[in-house]
Amino acid sequence: MKKILLLLLILFINSFSFAQEKPIIPQVKAHPKEGLQTFMKQFAEEFNANNGKAIPKSVNQIKLRVKFIVEKDGSFSDINIVDDEYKFEREVKRVLDLMPIWNAAIHEGKSVRSSFTMPVTVNYDQSNLSSEKDIFFNESQINSYLETLNGNTIETTYFDLTCNCSIVKTSTKEDLKSEEFFIASQDDKVIYNVIFRQITQENGVAELQKIKKEAQERKAEFKELKFLGYNALAIGFYKKDANYESQFQTLIIPTKDYLVVVALQSENKQLTRLSFNHFLKNFKLKI
Repeated sequence: MKKILLLLLILFINSFSFAQEKPIIPQVKAHPKEGLQTFMKQFAEEFNANNGKAIPKSVNQIKLRVKFIVEKDGSFSDINIVDDEYKFEREVKRVLDLMPIWNAAIHEGKSVRSSFTMPVTVNYDQSNLSSEKDIFFNESQINSYLETLNGNTIETTYFDLTCNCSIVKTSTKEDLKSEEFFIASQDDKVIYNVIFRQITQENGVAELQKIKKEAQERKAEFKELKFLGYNALAIGFYKKDANYESQFQTLIIPTKDYLVVVALQSENKQLTRLSFNHFLKNFKLKI
């Protein structure tokens, strides 16, 4: 889990009424009903910078500006992000949707629409970074991530898959009678490898048993399950080199004519598990 300290410095600029031909400065500016400090605290607790694009480990601070309209009823509209290099717009909108409505700006005794700009600085403390620690802290953040996984559907002659990803390349190995699909998520956080090796189901089951035995010997996490009517094996394991930690979830499926091997990889165990569970529900064999 990346330890995130979210510092919110809120600046009112260009507040004006959209109902007038000329901009006006409201006599009372729009503001959170619960007070500025409470709003900042609630926003910080809910905001999760992991709900954006993958961020290089060399980056320890991100600055962006959030622009939105506070309507007459205190709700938010026209939310836009300036300098959104790491694709936080969806997360900012999600958090603002959860925040209580504000007190609208007041001009001449009436509520008016007004614009609001909120500079946001996200600081990262990566000294305790671990692939084993959760990066999503509540159900709302988890559901928000899962929603992003429904962004695209890949269709091939072998399978269909709904995910936030696309095929990067395919590879055919004649000696192994196999075809491999390299798939990457659009936020660069998860990599999928899907391999179809032409083999009899009997030999495929034998391969599965060998893999299971090896997993037991290495004390890896594994689970036998039924998947699309086949007896399958799911294995989770961790790998580390000098510069990178990887969490894997693999699925081995002996079908009638193919041994299907699926591997999901990311740098975080929770992220891999959530993506893998989504994969199990959204992967359709066509062979």
